[in-house]
Amino acid sequence: MFTEIELKYRVKDFLGVKEILLQRCAVLIREAAEEKNTVYDFPDGSLKRSGTLLRLREFCGDVILTVKEPGLPAAMKTRREHETVLSTSVHAAEEMLKALNYAPVFHYEKVREIWSMGEEVHICLDSLFFGKFVEVEASTQQKVSNASRVLGFNPAEGLSQSYRQLQALSSSH
Repeated sequence: MFTEIELKYRVKDFLGVKEILLQRCAVLIREAAEEKNTVYDFPDGSLKRSGTLLRLREFCGDVILTVKEPGLPAAMKTRREHETVLSTSVHAAEEMLKALNYAPVFHYEKVREIWSMGEEVHICLDSLFFGKFVEVEASTQQKVSNASRVLGFNPAEGLSQSYRQLQALSSSH
């Protein structure tokens, strides 16, 4: 378990951010790759109502199961996260979740590129059908704020919504 602290920023493209990452000697951890995500819940929606997220992800050949606990009170999106790489196929994992009475409630795909910018600071460049986002994730709010500023973003303007929420907002405009 670790605590996820993050902010997202909508961008037109990643060129300026990549220039800064290279100037700052950031390390490319994962080249851009397709990521498939499915969020699960009980039929009554009780996980969503409680603020808990259960997600199955396919990324770079890995099948990853994630549980995010309800958000913690903070200025930035802050949640305890439990994550494990499964040694099974995504189909087998889906069948196990269905056997436990979980049902898929939301699916989204993105292309994600991951950079490391110093200790415990990750920068994800995410392309979804409704926009491009830079996600700054770190172990403390101060590290998220500092990394955001280095990349030219104002932390006060960072987005704390999930991609599900951002997709809903983009389709309502």
